[in-house]
Amino acid sequence: MQTIKQYIQHIKGHIRNKEAHDAVEKELIYHLEKSKCAWQEKGYSDIDAEQQAVGEMGNATKLGISLNQIHQPKIDWLLIIPFLLAALCSFLPLLPVEFLLGDFIIRNIVIVGGGMAATLILMRFDFRKLERYSMHLYVLACVLFLIILNGNQVMNGVIFFKVGPLELKGWMALPLFLIAFAGLFAKQKKSFWLLLILYSIGVYFYILLPDISLFFTYTAIVGTLFYASNFSRRQKLACTAAFSFLFICVIGYLLIAPLKPYQLTRMQSIYTPGLEDASTVIYISNMMKQLTWFGTSSQPFAGGAHTDFVLLTILQTYGIVAGVVILCLIAFIIYRIACTLSIIQNEYGRLLIVGGLAYITTQFVYHILMLFGLVPLLSMPIPFISYGIFPMLIGSVAIGLTLSIYRRKSFI
Repeated sequence: MQTIKQYIQHIKGHIRNKEAHDAVEKELIYHLEKSKCAWQEKGYSDIDAEQQAVGEMGNATKLGISLNQIHQPKIDWLLIIPFLLAALCSFLPLLPVEFLLGDFIIRNIVIVGGGMAATLILMRFDFRKLERYSMHLYVLACVLFLIILNGNQVMNGVIFFKVGPLELKGWMALPLFLIAFAGLFAKQKKSFWLLLILYSIGVYFYILLPDISLFFTYTAIVGTLFYASNFSRRQKLACTAAFSFLFICVIGYLLIAPLKPYQLTRMQSIYTPGLEDASTVIYISNMMKQLTWFGTSSQPFAGGAHTDFVLLTILQTYGIVAGVVILCLIAFIIYRIACTLSIIQNEYGRLLIVGGLAYITTQFVYHILMLFGLVPLLSMPIPFISYGIFPMLIGSVAIGLTLSIYRRKSFI
């Protein structure tokens, strides 16, 4: 007869997924030791009780084959396929003016390819290895911001750092903050005030940048992670009050801060929609009223047509039907991620999904509300659809992490 250790090793030999070995071993040891103690209480010796426990578990080969089938890496095709379709839809705004934007199409091929590669790498990567480096990633994001804030370039009032072809921008810190805060909120022992201070440091960086759209997205991610964490209801109410107070302080700071002229202009255009870009607001309003089911124009709106107003471009060029299909596609991605969230027990994995879901939903919903004139005009692209590295890469990180967690759902 086999000992418990030999029995477990025999079972593990039939499980191909080595990542599941530790979880399987812990579970088997728990049940075998519990069974062994029960036999010992009946008067069996230590060796005999162990033999009885092993025999009670059944044939090691059959059990190993069964566990191998259970712990095969899972692939969520219902998330992968809509993601690929959404990424391909990013070419739609570029096609009507193909001769004018040929370089953009080539760049978009590289961007989409890079996003898919990032998703594949993250899917195969064991997300649990990131948790121990949560604070390191937060510090890395802060260091990245210090470099950016001392940048040598300004575009649309936003600072960034450029050396040759390398550009460091504020959005690059967003996935680092997402992964870092997910790990910090997942800890059993965590300080409410420490997390509030860490969040406030990020807010300070985004105000100095200044980029209100990134600040808004950052706040949505951290806020959602907090409310999804295991803090008590009283702490969440206290945090709500603190957030409200902080928001008032931020607005007050922007009103009295000695901003540079380009920063002041940027802030005024954000808090007074239409003040600087009245023609843009009117144009968007008129185009929304003139939309048809199958499109009327092959000359899309020029300013931000492929980034901040990509949905308007698609609606104008391909019609309401195409726009509704794309909206349904993104909405299904959000729904599928939410479904994955409901079956994950691992706290860190659950919060990673929550953070990614908060990012995609915030950008998606704000973009739609912006077109209907319900919120101020901001640089708020649609994940996967808008042209550029930012909407594709961060969206790919969210999808890749979700797939990584889903892949290991049987043993986490």
